[in-house]
Amino acid sequence: MRTPLLTLALTCASLLAPLSLNTHAQSAPAATAAAAGNARVIVKVRADSLLGRMQALSVTNAMTGTAAGTTAQLSERAHALGQRMGLALRAGASVADRTQVMFASGMTSEQLAQRLAAESDIEYAVPDQRRHLLVAPNDSFYATRAVSGGAGGPAAGQWYLRAPAGEVRSSLDVETAWNLTTGSPNIVVAVLDTGIRFDHPDLKTVAAGGNLLAGYDMVLDTVYAGDGNGRDADPSDEGDWVSQAEKTANPTDFGECDVSNSSWHGTQTAGLIGALTNNGVGMASVGRTVRVLPVRVLGKCGGFDSDIVAGMRWAAGLSVPGVPANPNPAKVINMSLGGGGACSTLYQDAVTAINAAGTVIVASAGNSSGHAVSTPANCSGVIAVAGLRHLGTKVGFSDLGSQISISAPGGNCVNLNGACLYPILTTTNTGTTTPVTGAAGATYSDSFDISVGTSFSAPLVAGTAGLMLSVNPSLTPAQVRDMMRASARAFPTTGAEAATPQCVAPQPIGQAQIDQGECYCTTATCGAGMLDAGAAVTQASASITTVQARISTSPAAPQAAQAVTLSAAPSTVPAGRTFASYLWALTNGGGIVTAFTSATNGATATLTPTAAGSFTVSLTVTDSTGAQSTTTSTVTVAPAGGPLQAGIGITPAAPEAGQTVTFSAATTTVPTGNIISSYQWTLVSGGGIVSNFVGSVTDSTAVVNTSGAGSFVVSLSVVDNTGARSTAATTVTVVAAGTGSPPESGGGGGALGLGWLLLLVAAVLALLAMRSPAGQRRHT
Repeated sequence: MRTPLLTLALTCASLLAPLSLNTHAQSAPAATAAAAGNARVIVKVRADSLLGRMQALSVTNAMTGTAAGTTAQLSERAHALGQRMGLALRAGASVADRTQVMFASGMTSEQLAQRLAAESDIEYAVPDQRRHLLVAPNDSFYATRAVSGGAGGPAAGQWYLRAPAGEVRSSLDVETAWNLTTGSPNIVVAVLDTGIRFDHPDLKTVAAGGNLLAGYDMVLDTVYAGDGNGRDADPSDEGDWVSQAEKTANPTDFGECDVSNSSWHGTQTAGLIGALTNNGVGMASVGRTVRVLPVRVLGKCGGFDSDIVAGMRWAAGLSVPGVPANPNPAKVINMSLGGGGACSTLYQDAVTAINAAGTVIVASAGNSSGHAVSTPANCSGVIAVAGLRHLGTKVGFSDLGSQISISAPGGNCVNLNGACLYPILTTTNTGTTTPVTGAAGATYSDSFDISVGTSFSAPLVAGTAGLMLSVNPSLTPAQVRDMMRASARAFPTTGAEAATPQCVAPQPIGQAQIDQGECYCTTATCGAGMLDAGAAVTQASASITTVQARISTSPAAPQAAQAVTLSAAPSTVPAGRTFASYLWALTNGGGIVTAFTSATNGATATLTPTAAGSFTVSLTVTDSTGAQSTTTSTVTVAPAGGPLQAGIGITPAAPEAGQTVTFSAATTTVPTGNIISSYQWTLVSGGGIVSNFVGSVTDSTAVVNTSGAGSFVVSLSVVDNTGARSTAATTVTVVAAGTGSPPESGGGGGALGLGWLLLLVAAVLALLAMRSPAGQRRHT
């Protein structure tokens, strides 16, 4: 039987009652106050200069109450400095000894600061920036969350994100991190899990104003995929339930699986990392504006190592044979999954290669009540995460050991009956088996439909890593781990019930191990301490010691004739400095670009390639002290026409029993200049009404004969002349002859009807011969 990393509770309806928000003020990320043409700068002059002596006199007059004298001296200094520079400088208020505000017209604050800083009399000059009130996010459940059946909790709402207070000791203090960054869209966090529900209002695609990227489905074996096909570009979670009927009908594939409803586990973990935040509804996420890349590696009864490792490599931008390249390589990978045993060579090889590519891997420790850390969390180079109660003690279900890097909230209930008091609130779906689509199915876990487990500790760490890389993208995976550990808060040693023991390392006794419930963590068993997101991001920001130019490209995989926007947003400057200027240059047009279509002195620049190929640009950034950095970037442009995408046409569109059905690949899209080199049609499930294809299954068309009413499933896999592959599948419903309506039609609902269940059983039996070789499964 499997050991899930996710503990599920009974599902019941929720009463969502948005309550009042916590709105304490904090400093927001800085924004330059003066717009272009109205520069406003704070200037400090050197003490040994004539201008410095003017300021000293100004301060003396101010101390004696001679305000007019102060104003006159400030104006005199601005006038003298302006004359020397050929600028009409206007004096502003005095800030401190030898320090005052100056104004000028016709330039930005950054440009004026750069010019002033170059003067020998000036100690420093920085833009006078405007700061704004920042309240806690206005998402309904961030502060409080009512529960089904009335009061009782989690009255603390998203307690695990806010600053520690009272008996809550393990929370992240993420608002301190948000004061420095609310995340960068240039940082991608991959979620390797069961897929995702794209129809949740807090989990929208980038095109719809959200944080979700397209992702990929790596589950190869259709008997476990549950979506009718193998690997494809759709990582949607169609449900991972396992029924008793499946176990009975197919003990070979499902005999070891637990009967369970769908978990919507990928949707839950993704919500903690990148749910839309400050949008007035639902929940807040740790990463806020980082991009989330869903990679489906788990289906029914978990997932095989082969699919998981392929998903890890693809997420990091490494090659996977037969799968198109990932256009959005992740800087962080979250893996809320695992299984028993030591880290194998397979996983260690993957982790080593992924770390070398600059990608952080975060994984859950496991939920087997204090036993040894699961794979892949026990691999070298992975940030393994244990789970904490709100008090900061190890939560009973969490595994532990020397391989743990850090601990984070995993959720706990405290009470034995009634509403759970400290679950991890997150996004989910109301479907018990298949998803309830649209707004009707989009919901959040609560005190009765709870989310607890180290599965939810890991994404809190992964989201924090995303924020750290948002402020300093140059951090290596080892630096992210080390800063996170160095900034962690110490574990408590008091506060729990009197009989609570200290945690000990897992101790094998024959084939068994000692179970450990709640215990006081030590650095030998639960990692360096409790995750402090605010302190970790602060340390990441402070690690920047020099200006560093960096370039991001949008779209990440441009096509010919498509406008390309280059951005300096990933560039960094040390704390206390600002960017003063940008300069873009086309160093090699590659025959496809001749010039920029925008100005070349802004934070972004635009150009349009005329054909496929590559071009190279450079960016030079200058900070407010005059320090410069230059970098180059080569952009590869694909042919126009989009990526390879298999498409299936059906004739007739609504077949009747006894008719011949023709399938066509005519709707397949191919990049301009490429051609299809091979076709492969597969009868995934005949549904008892189709036995085989009639004729070839390797042409652009395929034909079947139907023998009755029902449904069957066909898939098409195409490969083009570059080796790219795409797969699509379709379910065909055949109506009774002369009726014009499907068999057994009836009311809707999320669960499978008897007819569909029989079809599913038939499909499973039909696929036994095609089943992939068995391997070890990993579970949520």
